[in-house]
Amino acid sequence: MRERLPLFAGLTLIAVALGIGSALIASGIRDRGRSDVLTVTGSAKQRIVSDYVVWTSNVSSQRPTAAAAARDVATWTARVRAFFRAQGVEAAELTLAPVSASVPGSYTTEGGKVKGYLVERDFEIRSARVAAIAHVAEQSKALLAEGVPLAVDPPEYVYTKLPTLRPKLLAAAMRDAQERAKVLVTASGVKLGHLRGVDVGVFQVTAPNSTDVSDYGTYDTSTLRKDVTAVVNVTFALG
Repeated sequence: MRERLPLFAGLTLIAVALGIGSALIASGIRDRGRSDVLTVTGSAKQRIVSDYVVWTSNVSSQRPTAAAAARDVATWTARVRAFFRAQGVEAAELTLAPVSASVPGSYTTEGGKVKGYLVERDFEIRSARVAAIAHVAEQSKALLAEGVPLAVDPPEYVYTKLPTLRPKLLAAAMRDAQERAKVLVTASGVKLGHLRGVDVGVFQVTAPNSTDVSDYGTYDTSTLRKDVTAVVNVTFALG
């Protein structure tokens, strides 16, 4: 029996040590819980309609001499301007770039003599009359039927009121983040504490229902209607 006393004493000490250790660990977890934080992502989206349009087009001619190419471009420029006026494009909306001439890489030189020249002229229309200019862009195919080689780019649709919309979307995204945080803490049995920090993400302006996003922000100009999305990462203390 005496031989077993040291063994019992040793086991007792181990049990006491384990109990004290467990209590300290539990206390540490509780103390750490008081400084824990919860970070949630909130977002808000709004469908908008573009209120500004930019449309560019171009005529060009390749000829053995610069003078011949320039005459083509001058003739076509007059026809394009007349078409724009007939379609109701206002003078203040239309910008004509200066005529440019170059020697394309597809043309070669023999004995220092240039064999061909490219002469071009660009047209740009900027207007708040979005529907009207979109209609002009659609009707411009009539010039091709007349032999005018008008090369057109798709209209670029822009929303100019984005600076006014941003604060509203950020407020909505913050409310969304707070609601998500409340759902999470209610399910876990802890309390939501004070706001610790907010990280505002870049705005995404995308085609309707698009999933395209970018770390630097996306700005789609191909569609008249767009989705503007704001994202925030919000950190709350946990009580």
